[in-house]
Amino acid sequence: MKRKIIITFISIFIASSLFSQNCETYIPTKVGEKLTYKTSNRKGKLESYYSDELLSVNDEDGATKYAIIRKNFDKKKVLKNQDTIYFYCKGNSFYIDMSSYIGSEEFAKYDDSMIQLDVENIGYPAHMKPGMTLEDGYINADITAGYIPIVFRTDVINRKVVSSEKITTEAGTFQTLKITEDLKMQVAFVKVNMSAITWVKKGVGNIKTETYDKNGKLLSSSELVKNW
Repeated sequence: MKRKIIITFISIFIASSLFSQNCETYIPTKVGEKLTYKTSNRKGKLESYYSDELLSVNDEDGATKYAIIRKNFDKKKVLKNQDTIYFYCKGNSFYIDMSSYIGSEEFAKYDDSMIQLDVENIGYPAHMKPGMTLEDGYINADITAGYIPIVFRTDVINRKVVSSEKITTEAGTFQTLKITEDLKMQVAFVKVNMSAITWVKKGVGNIKTETYDKNGKLLSSSELVKNW
């Protein structure tokens, strides 16, 4: 279970993309539009697929809120599970609504009254360019389901736009912005430090993502592929 939650938290920070009303768009821009990705292990061997499809766009409390359905498939393209996750734009910045991830499969067995949630949503400014430092963020969930509370926490720090690069995947060649960040994760008494590199393109979304362990060794990667 701890491994599944760590993987879920990784997807929160390195597989999610940007969208906005005044912000620059980095996820599907039309309701019904879908992006599909493949995930490989450190040796480059295919492990799974996932897809993000825009479900709805609504104005709420002075912000524009976007709902995305994320479907996870095994390497044979058999659906394993799915969750709806949310994003919002306020002013010129886009934010990932981290609280929506508490409704994922790993937390479904806990009643809302058992979860005390504290978040600092990750923001992305308009007109990102190399040399910019992005704001840090975190999600912390204290779950009381027994005698000892369980802590689930992820901090995303040292976020930087480091360069503009061309990236080629099965979906084509894209001019992207390269973003680096460090991840400090805790699941109960287990602590994990990692780092991530994500290449994003305005108007498309994530093109490629790589995650590394604390020693700088590749753990996994995901990249945009043609829809199937």
